[in-house]
Amino acid sequence: MVVPMKRSAPAKPPSPRLTAATAARVASTVILGMGLGLGLGLVGPGVANGMPLATAAETAPIPRGTAAMLAQETATATTLAQGTTAATTLAQGTATATDVRLDSQVVDKSKVLSPSERDEIAGMLRQGVSKSNIKLYIVFVPSIPTENPVAYAQQLRSQVRTNNTMVLVTGTQDRRVGTDWGASVSKTTAGEIKDAAVKKFADDDFNAGAQAAARKVAKKTDPATLGWMGAAGVAVVGGGAGAFWWSKRRRKERETQQFEAAKSLSPTATDDLARQPTPVLWKLAQDELQSTDESIRKGEQEYATAQEEFGSERTRSLARAVQHSREALNRAHGIHQQLRIDPHRDENEVRQLLVDIISTCGSADEQLNGEAENFSALRRELIDAPKLLGELTQRIVDARARIAPAEHTLEQLKQRLGEQQVKSIADNPAIAKASVDAAEEAVGHGRELAAKPAGQQAGLVDAISAARMALGQADSLLTAVEHAEERLSAARTNLTALIAEVEDEIREAEGLLAGQADIDRKGLSDAATAAKKAVAKARQSGDTDPLGSYSALLEADSALDVELDEARGADNDYRRTIEMVDRTLSDVDQYIRAVESTIHTRGSMIGVDARTAAQSARAQLDAAAQVRAADPKAALAHAQSASQLAREATQLVEHDMEEFSRRNNYYGGG
Repeated sequence: MVVPMKRSAPAKPPSPRLTAATAARVASTVILGMGLGLGLGLVGPGVANGMPLATAAETAPIPRGTAAMLAQETATATTLAQGTTAATTLAQGTATATDVRLDSQVVDKSKVLSPSERDEIAGMLRQGVSKSNIKLYIVFVPSIPTENPVAYAQQLRSQVRTNNTMVLVTGTQDRRVGTDWGASVSKTTAGEIKDAAVKKFADDDFNAGAQAAARKVAKKTDPATLGWMGAAGVAVVGGGAGAFWWSKRRRKERETQQFEAAKSLSPTATDDLARQPTPVLWKLAQDELQSTDESIRKGEQEYATAQEEFGSERTRSLARAVQHSREALNRAHGIHQQLRIDPHRDENEVRQLLVDIISTCGSADEQLNGEAENFSALRRELIDAPKLLGELTQRIVDARARIAPAEHTLEQLKQRLGEQQVKSIADNPAIAKASVDAAEEAVGHGRELAAKPAGQQAGLVDAISAARMALGQADSLLTAVEHAEERLSAARTNLTALIAEVEDEIREAEGLLAGQADIDRKGLSDAATAAKKAVAKARQSGDTDPLGSYSALLEADSALDVELDEARGADNDYRRTIEMVDRTLSDVDQYIRAVESTIHTRGSMIGVDARTAAQSARAQLDAAAQVRAADPKAALAHAQSASQLAREATQLVEHDMEEFSRRNNYYGGG
């Protein structure tokens, strides 16, 4: 689909003069003693109370003449940037399908994304494979070389032509977008992905557009609707400061919007929950407590009904889910009671406890609701049993009719290719016949149970399930014989390449297992071990039994792909968190050093409270450094606590210095 984007007006070059925004930032810097910069306080990586963090330049002391120096440097930088942009445009040229390789799910030939932006988008795209079964490739090129952008997207997708792939290619200079997708991606879904991206591309925000598309396939909520929306802004004018506060009504409306958006978060998404404002966390916690209580009541009723219909053995999983939810609710109520008894806890601790309540109750709620829905589906099967048994009988007839032709096909293959080449499917017709017999027996038993009164049909659903499973196995076995020749040809052609691909994935898995990211180590290790065995078998038996070797290797590859996709996402999250921790540690360390320097140089004029706050901030920073590698999320929490304590120490230092000045008439006078 071709979607032209509106052309934006050329940006005006920045004025070489010191801008008002720069002047405001310069004015907002407060210098204490030996260069203590008390601008915006640090809360975490990139955000301070909903506002962007001050940069190093904004918080550092500004010497005389800085305004003139900034003006000169701004003008020079502007000229250089304009020249660089022109040179880059000439150098980029036009990308063709042959020089653009889909070796990553984010291909940026236009250089419109930073490395961190590219990594973040790629992480979400990898999650899309497991969340929506869509492998989306986002490609940026300076201009699309074909007249029809769709044709170019098709050329690119031919490199990875599987049913679940989609390509979204964007010409960043010629303002055109092309898409192409496989058979398992619906037209509606492809349109939604494209629309989400183009809305942002139209404003020249290619990062936001790519993130919007990635969120669609990863089934993530836009963080713009979930994050902190800011509590207050501080504007500094001349030598004084004026605070701008949201009205009570506006604050209530904002919290309501945040609460409604946050309700869509998964209870397991603790990182996203931790970014919510404290009032929203309180509401979410109360909502989850009520919801879980109601779910347990309904679950107990569902269990009583299901036990009568399906028996104790069949309903054991539902009983476990009810008990687990009851235990989770009791634990959550205990945490809530702690918060009620001691409302003056540290805010970071309160927030962690609230997230714990939301996560614990929400997860138990989801598990219980899922089990209850399973039994509702089973009950619907009981109601539809006569119809289902009739459909299964017809499938049995169809499967029996395929057995004799499959036996004939197998004999022909043995004569033409030799028994060794088809030994992996030699028993398929016989096993298929046994499976059909088992299905017929299960259907017969099901008819007997269906004739009994309600309440005495406990095994009916199991009989229907057994018949379905047996017929599914028979179908797979017969299909393998019916398509053996074409699969054999594919195996001979692709086996060597598949072995190399799986070996690369095994090495990647070993690297991820050696790291410290929080991944499913057992799942990934088991999948890698199975893949190694499949590779060894393929190397040993590939010539004599290519069909069996190829099938086993394909199965192992699929299982390893699933585990790798999950592990890659977790490893990316780990690396991003480590980066955030390192940035925060560095910034907060400088901030604390400045506070400590001021305390040291001002001596006795600084009281005990300020010294205690500074020492506590340093202790929290040391704790963050100790757990950085093993638990980066905990390290980030320690660093944020250190930042909060450093701000407190700063305020106390300010207060002590003002008091000293007032008492001793520091500036002179009567």
